[in-house]
Amino acid sequence: MTFKDMFSQQIKMIPLENTFKQLHEQFPERNLQLPHSGEYVSDILKLASQKTGNSFPDKLLENRLEEELFFRSGFDTELYRHLRYLPANWHTHSFLEVVCVVEGQAVNHIQEQELHMCKGDICIIAPETVHAISAFSDDCIIINIVLRTSTFEKVFFGVLSDNDILSDFFTHTLYHSKTHPYLFFRTGGDPEVFDFVFYAYREFLRNHQYKERFLNNIVGAFFIILLRNHGSNVIVPEADSQGHDENIIFLLKYMQENYTSITLKDLADFFNYSERQIQRIIKNCTGMSFSQNIQKLKMRRAARLLTNPDLSVSAIAEELGYMDSGNFRHIFKKYYGMTPAEYREKK
Repeated sequence: MTFKDMFSQQIKMIPLENTFKQLHEQFPERNLQLPHSGEYVSDILKLASQKTGNSFPDKLLENRLEEELFFRSGFDTELYRHLRYLPANWHTHSFLEVVCVVEGQAVNHIQEQELHMCKGDICIIAPETVHAISAFSDDCIIINIVLRTSTFEKVFFGVLSDNDILSDFFTHTLYHSKTHPYLFFRTGGDPEVFDFVFYAYREFLRNHQYKERFLNNIVGAFFIILLRNHGSNVIVPEADSQGHDENIIFLLKYMQENYTSITLKDLADFFNYSERQIQRIIKNCTGMSFSQNIQKLKMRRAARLLTNPDLSVSAIAEELGYMDSGNFRHIFKKYYGMTPAEYREKK
C-alpha cells in the first residue's frame, strides 16, 4: 500500500503550497528554506493568507507552540501533513513530534544540527527541542504525528517494559541529551511500518466513533513495529558522533541478556574495546556507569521475583548471581529502602 493509493488527492500541490512556492521563488534573498524566527516570516505568511484566503493564527508564529493549537479536546494523538514550501521557522513545544518522510527529501533542523531526511526516514523529537522543518520540493510528503508526552511514554516505553536497559537508554537520549534530543530511524520505506502511518492518517481524516482511542491504538502498533523491525539499528546521534553508533544497541542488549554474570572485562573483550572505552560509552549513552546499570537490572528483576511467594530470598539472590544472600539483602535495602522480606510483605 502506498500513500498515493490511499490519498491520491494529497499528492497534488494545494493552492496554499503553490502560493508558498511562488513567494519562495519571488523572494530568493529571504532564504525561506532556512530556519528563521516567526517574526521574520510573518509578512510572507500574511501575503500567502491574502492570496489564498487561508488565515494563520498569530500563535503559530510564536517561538513556543502550545498544545491547544494542535490537540482537540479529548485527543492525545493528532496527525498533520506538513505543508510543502512552508517557511521554516524555529519553534518548540511541550509534546512529542514524530516526523515521517513518506516521499521525497527534507531537512530537519534540530538545534544546531541539520538532519537530512529521505523517503522512509522517521525522527522522534523530544519535547522542548528547538527545531524547524524545511520541505522545499514538489514531491516531498511528510506526515507529522504529534502526541502528548504522557501518551508517548505509555505507548513507546510500554513496548520496552521487558527491556529495562533499552528503555533507560531511550529515555536518556530523548530527555537528558542537551545536544541530540532525538531518535532517528532509517526504515528504507518499510511498508509494514508505513502502513500504520497511513492507517493512522486515514483515521485522523475521518470522523468515526471512538476515533481518539483508535488513533492511540494504531500509533501504539506503529511504535511496536518500528522498534521490532528497526530498534536494533536506530541511529543514536550522541553515540554516532563518537563513532560508537554501530554497536550501542547490540551492546545494551548483550548487557540485558547477561546481566547476572557479566563483568566489565567480559563486555569490553566481547566488543573489542578497552574497559575504559566501554565504561565511557555506557556512561555517555545511559547516564549511568556499567555497575550502576547492572545493579539496576538486578534490583528490578529482584522486585519482580519477590512477587512470587514460592521463591525464597536465597533462591532469588542465587538466580541474580549473588553468591552471598546477605550481600544481596544489603544491596536491596540500600536500593529500595527496605529489606526483601519487607518489600514482599508490602506487595
